[in-house]
Amino acid sequence: MSENVGGFELINDQKALEDQIEVWLTEDVLAIDTEFMRTNTYYAKPGLIQIADSKGVYIIDPLLVTNLKPLAALLSAPDIVKIMHAMSEDIELLYHATGVLTQSVFDTQIAAAFLGYGASLGYQSLVSEVLGYPVDKSETRSDWLKRPLTDKQLEYAAKDAEYLILLHKKLEAALIEKDLLNAVFDEAACILVQTKRSWDQPENAYLKLRGAYELPLDRQKVLQGLVIWRDQKAQTDDVPKPWVFGDKHLIQFAEYIPTSINQIKNIKEIKPKSIRLYGEGLLNELESVQKDVGRDFVAIDYPVKGDELQLYKKLKEIVSDVAENTGIAAQSLGSRKMLEKAVMHVVRHNNSELPFEFSGWRKSLMADRFLSILKNDADKV
Repeated sequence: MSENVGGFELINDQKALEDQIEVWLTEDVLAIDTEFMRTNTYYAKPGLIQIADSKGVYIIDPLLVTNLKPLAALLSAPDIVKIMHAMSEDIELLYHATGVLTQSVFDTQIAAAFLGYGASLGYQSLVSEVLGYPVDKSETRSDWLKRPLTDKQLEYAAKDAEYLILLHKKLEAALIEKDLLNAVFDEAACILVQTKRSWDQPENAYLKLRGAYELPLDRQKVLQGLVIWRDQKAQTDDVPKPWVFGDKHLIQFAEYIPTSINQIKNIKEIKPKSIRLYGEGLLNELESVQKDVGRDFVAIDYPVKGDELQLYKKLKEIVSDVAENTGIAAQSLGSRKMLEKAVMHVVRHNNSELPFEFSGWRKSLMADRFLSILKNDADKV
């Protein structure tokens, strides 16, 4: 059953969703937004899914429509543009609900960065700047899992999807004028590939832990095993990762190798509940990972410094120059993390090409200049 309420349609049962999906599959452009809760779980719990098309706004209640897998056909359709803002959390929620990664995404935050509005611009600010509409954010921290939802909550959710359609029209026109529309889709696709890669390679999650590069290599390998174990525990128990053990504590465990519960308790700021629920498992894992010598392992990269830092600064100058000439936000062209990775990839690890991030739209803007610096100037610094 679907129900028309206040200018938007509520979808409350499975058949209504499946019927509406057949209609959506004939559309060229859809706006998709979600409301969710993630305060005490590993995975986000969907509270609402809002979809706007050429005719109106629809709100799916996932507490009543519990099988969202039919949305997979829609999300994976390459010829339907899906408009989102700051897509990462929505993409993850929809992936776990449907099993597919959303394709052909037009991310309005990425589009804004290409058009000179600045990197990582919030939804409220973008709507205000582009459309001139005030956005009521009073419901942002609502409990989206509580029923019944108020009229104000539903109106707030519907407006988010409605405004995405309007933003797309204006941003798309500006991007076409600057010949940057394909670059926006390219950047979203690049982010999706990297996101999926991180999900598919849990054995590499330890590489992201800041400060862990200082550990000796044998302890870094212990850390790798601990991160895999911790993340699997959090997923299985559906709790936030810090509820098991936080990153900084995993680094300390890898460094000091506690052998008893009392030694774990001596490490500062660990919650007693974590020790009670996961302490014995941690000790068992520590014993196990030290014996696992056959696991694939890569050393954690140390920060860029010294001669490499000088190369990083030269790349940053190129980014600043391109940003000034194109109007694209410098942070989007090349963040510090991306530029440091380029230095490490080419100079430290002797690769002939730049990392994956620079193979798309950035290639024509910066790749040749980057490689000239990294290959020809490396010996001069």
